[in-house]
Amino acid sequence: MKRILHISFMVILIAGTIFLLAFTDQEYQQKTYKSFRIDVLNPSEQAMITADEIRKLVTDNFGEIEGSPISGIDLNKLETSVLGNPYVSSCEVFQTIGGGLILKARVREPLVRIINLDDKQFYLDYNGYAMPLNPAHPSHVPVANGLIRDHFVSLDKSEQPLSAFADSSILHQVFPVAYYIARDEFLKSFIDQIYVNENKEIELVPKIGSQTIIFGSADDAREKLENLRTFYQKVMHKMDWKVYTSINLKYKNQVVCSKYKLYE
Repeated sequence: MKRILHISFMVILIAGTIFLLAFTDQEYQQKTYKSFRIDVLNPSEQAMITADEIRKLVTDNFGEIEGSPISGIDLNKLETSVLGNPYVSSCEVFQTIGGGLILKARVREPLVRIINLDDKQFYLDYNGYAMPLNPAHPSHVPVANGLIRDHFVSLDKSEQPLSAFADSSILHQVFPVAYYIARDEFLKSFIDQIYVNENKEIELVPKIGSQTIIFGSADDAREKLENLRTFYQKVMHKMDWKVYTSINLKYKNQVVCSKYKLYE
């Protein structure tokens, strides 16, 4: 008798569970999103895309989220769609208990603008990713030009990591120099251009002064730039900036300067 009662109880329990799940699923199917929020985790004036533009991207592909059935939005597809934009580096979408949808994204910030020998242009961002220009967001970052043969080629218009370029690419030299310049407030406000000369050596062009700053290769880039900052802050500010024609950082732990030649 106890065995029959136990079996009957289990049957009722299973049936009740199935009914509850079916009811819950039906209730879920009828629910709609009450809100949709986009959080850009690294906002910046130099960012290549805004929260409003991400919202438009979502709306163009999925319609208005607010008021849409929860069951009708594939969150994985939504994330993939947003990540397909070359100016978005990461994206996570999740639902809230109250019926909201939140999208958290990190966006790409340009570090340096590359202009190659064919006058084709693209950006490298702070993580070393190449990405196309965005006419809606012109960025005031240093320019790198000269003997740069690399092209940004992407059939799906997505960004490309620096590793996608050949090991011999000069971009592997340009990136660390641009990166350490950007991390130093003085140099960031002082250096305007990174130039690759005919010997594939890097030269820096300051915003003020007429000196040529010969950088050489990107080896010891951080140390060279620290030496340059120290030289300008502790030496050059005491003298006439017209005295030197060039400042050479190629030699380890040295700043070698050349003066103008005076002819009688």
